Amino acid sequence: MRPLTGPIGLISNPNSGHNRDQFEGICSQIQRCPNIHHRITHNTSDIRPVLQELADLNVSILAINGGDGTVAAILGALLASKPFIATPIIVLLPGGTANMSAGDVGLRGSLNKAVADFCRWSASNRETTKTIAQREMLRVAIDSDQTERYGMFLGGGAVIHGTEYAHKEVHSRGLRDDFSLALSTLRTVWGVVRNDPNFNQQVDVTLGLDDHHPTQYSTLILAVSTLQRLSFGMRPFWGTEPGAIRLTLMEQGCTRFARTFFSIVRGRHGRNAVPTSGYHSHNSDKVTLKMAGKINLDGELLEVAHMAAISASEPLAFLRL
Repeated sequence: MRPLTGPIGLISNPNSGHNRDQFEGICSQIQRCPNIHHRITHNTSDIRPVLQELADLNVSILAINGGDGTVAAILGALLASKPFIATPIIVLLPGGTANMSAGDVGLRGSLNKAVADFCRWSASNRETTKTIAQREMLRVAIDSDQTERYGMFLGGGAVIHGTEYAHKEVHSRGLRDDFSLALSTLRTVWGVVRNDPNFNQQVDVTLGLDDHHPTQYSTLILAVSTLQRLSFGMRPFWGTEPGAIRLTLMEQGCTRFARTFFSIVRGRHGRNAVPTSGYHSHNSDKVTLKMAGKINLDGELLEVAHMAAISASEPLAFLRL
């Protein structure tokens, strides 16, 4: 691929996790990069006008400085409103509390280092050889709501309980990044092993994949994503079918849970991670979840009364430096 030319746009959410206490310094770094058009959003209503403004500037590279929720909101608006004649290359900076998307297809490391690397790249010849990755977004429709939501990770079952624990006990203490997510994950696994009702609750999910006949499961953990790498390097998907959406489901009562779980998240699903032991992993282009309960879409907890329908968006190109 040829080096990228044209204007660069950057959208920052100053309320995202790491931006809250570093934003002044981040802005100072960016101000020293005159070829970057920096825009700040304070709420979701700011996003579409800012995207249109950057589209009018013929931006060909769009950077996002925020967490997973910010990334989902901006890319969702980008896909829904299509303000750009040609969709820009996306650059993700790890400005949030959780930076799962940036960890897979963005700039890893500290926020200050990522911004410095991005500014240095923007002032260079912008070489892109071996640095572009494609990912789709999850497009989620809940019940009869006509509003489509976008994200790159959706979780259910014990993922919800782990998220609630993280918000209450971990993030409130100022712990962030992969360490806080790893701590929350370990606490969730311990709660499941100990049969703690705060972490181990039955969730009935009828799962439909593409045009296959739906199957009902008593679900312990549900993970759905278009990413290849999740938080702290987890790679919990081993399905072999074609499809942009990757899904892993662990049933209530799945055997040898702790040992198999840690094997799965390391990308080594092992001999016990099979349907007869309560472990399922598939790839698909369309997923339906008939259920009543909460789902986690890139950190946002949403209530489902009857069904969530998930499909894959058009692919987006991401720059990894």
